[in-house]
Amino acid sequence: MDKKKIKVITPEEALNKFLNWFDTNKRIAFLIAIFVGIITHITMITETIMSQDGLWNSMEYFRPGEWETSLGRWGIEIVQRLNQFIAIPTISTISCIVMMAITAVILIDIFELKSKISVIFTSAILVVTPTLTATVLYIYTSFAYCFSFFISALVIWFIYKFKNKKLGFIIATLCLVFSLSIYQSYIGVTIGLCIMISIIDLIRNKKELKEVLFNILKTALVVIIGGILYYIITQIILKISGIEISAYKNAQNVSILGILLGLKDTIIQTYRDFFTFFFRNEIVYNTNYRREVLYGIFFLLFTISTIISLVFLEEKDIKKKLMKITIITLLLLILPIGLNIIDIIIVGNEMYALTAVQMILIFPFIFAIFENNDKYILIKWGSILVCFVILATYYIADNTSYAALKLTYNQAYSTTMRIMDRMENTPGYSKDLPILFGGIVGNNNYPRTSTLYNYTIGSIVNNTTFHGSYGGAIGTWVKFIKVFYGLDIKTCTAEEYNTIVNSDIYKDEMEIFPAESSIKIMDGIIVVKLSDEPFLPY
Repeated sequence: MDKKKIKVITPEEALNKFLNWFDTNKRIAFLIAIFVGIITHITMITETIMSQDGLWNSMEYFRPGEWETSLGRWGIEIVQRLNQFIAIPTISTISCIVMMAITAVILIDIFELKSKISVIFTSAILVVTPTLTATVLYIYTSFAYCFSFFISALVIWFIYKFKNKKLGFIIATLCLVFSLSIYQSYIGVTIGLCIMISIIDLIRNKKELKEVLFNILKTALVVIIGGILYYIITQIILKISGIEISAYKNAQNVSILGILLGLKDTIIQTYRDFFTFFFRNEIVYNTNYRREVLYGIFFLLFTISTIISLVFLEEKDIKKKLMKITIITLLLLILPIGLNIIDIIIVGNEMYALTAVQMILIFPFIFAIFENNDKYILIKWGSILVCFVILATYYIADNTSYAALKLTYNQAYSTTMRIMDRMENTPGYSKDLPILFGGIVGNNNYPRTSTLYNYTIGSIVNNTTFHGSYGGAIGTWVKFIKVFYGLDIKTCTAEEYNTIVNSDIYKDEMEIFPAESSIKIMDGIIVVKLSDEPFLPY
């Protein structure tokens, strides 16, 4: 009996296969993403700008530790090794842009986009979206998050595009495990793409209904098996490390029973988050740009295009056609659930800019539907015009955000310099004395009068410079002064802090900085009053 020979592919053959796959559209997608990404985020690349968590956790070097492990995000350390754990805006932002450019190539292949317009807009949207701006501001994890987005999309590529189906299933499962180990919210990328591709396959009539349903089942199995493997690996890592799972965002209470009991409310939440992202301001600012109107027109054109696609669906058997139309309609209705599945997994979760990155997948999906009706000129050019204006508002909002953050940072820097100068001129001052910062630099200390803040991407940018919790505030003060002033300071204990800020002297005799009585030395501690109601340790 003859044994089958295993064909060995030479490096030249492998290169030729890759070049054939990496066709003109994919090259355009990659280059457009790089170019548009750099001109959009040039301020982030060249300036020291970051979010509250960025100021607290990075600024020069950051290696993920117990906190990330307790969140089940043990994969962050693995990915951030590629950046040598150097958390500075230049390196992290360029890394993110390159990662999103690669993701654009994968999405072009998954959606099988043919039109140059679709390819260009998909690539540009990926790197201009406010959700990426929110991501790059977390410079100590931004590259890892973008990598998680990439491999979440890669899960679908291996299920739907990889020729060796068995091997593709295994690799897709491993990709899902790794994606979850970086940022669990990106599971919505995988499930959302599965629903989108299923709809497109049915509309294009490229696959039989049985094959589409089989692919959905395979994706479900990948998610289930991958989720179980991720849970097992995470529990092993937590056990070995002696770390307990974090209570952050109710993660410690995730259970099948909890998911089932809260299903009604969480399903409603997925639709609410979907609507809020596109038509309200809680996640991303929309109304100052009238972006909700633009989205409304874009979705209207999409609805018309979808109806046309369903009416002219290529299927001779009327029963099969009605079945396909029913399934497509059902998949469209559950798409918000798929994209925001994390709302169901973690009861009480609500989307914010950092966890809304999957929402941008709506654009390549809709362009794939538009391509199906390319001959309808009004729909085609109407969608192009609306998408271009949306893209322009994204660009303006991104750069307005960077300008606003720079302004906020400069205010915090100058205020901190004045605080340090006042402390050093306080009678009895010694550099060895511990410091108590009763609050953070914010609107109590300088007014925010600029209208610039109304045109940013939203609340993640408009927050105060320092982290809004006791631990975060203390940590940011120490890191901020060390990195930007070259001074090592020590803070008082939590017990001392609690006693002083609740004392009559702090409450009645001290005024908020920059008042003359805002800095005192009490019980051997330099006390700086920045708020009447500072964050408390307990």
